[in-house]
Amino acid sequence: MMNMAIREAAEQHIELIQPPFDELYRTMGHENFEKFFHYFGGQNVYVPTLRTVLSDAIKAKAVQECRECAMTHNEVAKKYGYTGRYLRKVVNGK
Repeated sequence: MMNMAIREAAEQHIELIQPPFDELYRTMGHENFEKFFHYFGGQNVYVPTLRTVLSDAIKAKAVQECRECAMTHNEVAKKYGYTGRYLRKVVNGK
């Protein structure tokens, strides 16, 4: 994608990359950073919280644990940051 000279410039002068993109570059590495900008460049992108993105997976895991283990709904709910009442509704499909 990007030529080698640009990659070298970015890697040698990460401190000159504008925040918060400098942290993204350090975290993602050059190739993934380039892919990110290829896909999202020029767009306004809303980035929700990690909890929001993972909410369905978290609920599924909590329900699985409620059905499989000896823990109470309240114990499982506390483990995943829910209330017992909310988790009972999720388990019952409401």
